[in-house]
Amino acid sequence: MQDIRRFERLSIEFPEKEIFLRLGGNCFKTAVDEDTRIRYNGLSRKLFALCEPQGRFITLPISEIHENGVETADGFLELGTQFCRRAANAAALWCGAVTIGKSLTDWRDNSSSIADSAIADAVGSECADAAMDTLCKISGTGLLRTGLIMDTRRFSPGYGDMPLALQQFLYRKLEMSQMGITLDQNNFLLPEKSVTAFAFIHSTQENQS
Repeated sequence: MQDIRRFERLSIEFPEKEIFLRLGGNCFKTAVDEDTRIRYNGLSRKLFALCEPQGRFITLPISEIHENGVETADGFLELGTQFCRRAANAAALWCGAVTIGKSLTDWRDNSSSIADSAIADAVGSECADAAMDTLCKISGTGLLRTGLIMDTRRFSPGYGDMPLALQQFLYRKLEMSQMGITLDQNNFLLPEKSVTAFAFIHSTQENQS
């Protein structure tokens, strides 16, 4: 279960509605004139084309569950009490990472327009989330074939009481440097639109909430 599954290209759909919502709009309530909508959609799709989603994951068998972490072959991982409330009878720990590359954030950082930069930031964030959703779906489908099910909730380092320092573990374990990702001294991932996550894996016989 400890081989890394690598996906050099993840297929994601253009998250038009999610981008609009992230920018503070509501496609059902917000009125936008036609010229603005055409420009907005054109730029969003241009920026979407700059995304190069890729990802990888690994599953680690769990030998013991604690209130704030789990024991694996890599030793004790402090995952936080909030995440571990979902660990009851978990068989394994799922560890995943995605990135959309740096082309979009380079475009954003070089833009002289605050409005365009905001659109680029929204496109990048939503595409990274979409890439992680796709990676989880791929993983979940494979696990079901083996009698296992992936929890519907995933947690990322820095969320709740999950230590941000866990980025170091994921960076090393998933060999994220091969994805063009670096980790700075504050445990932030670069390129910026890169996401990591943990999820618990259970037997399909367990009744999960």
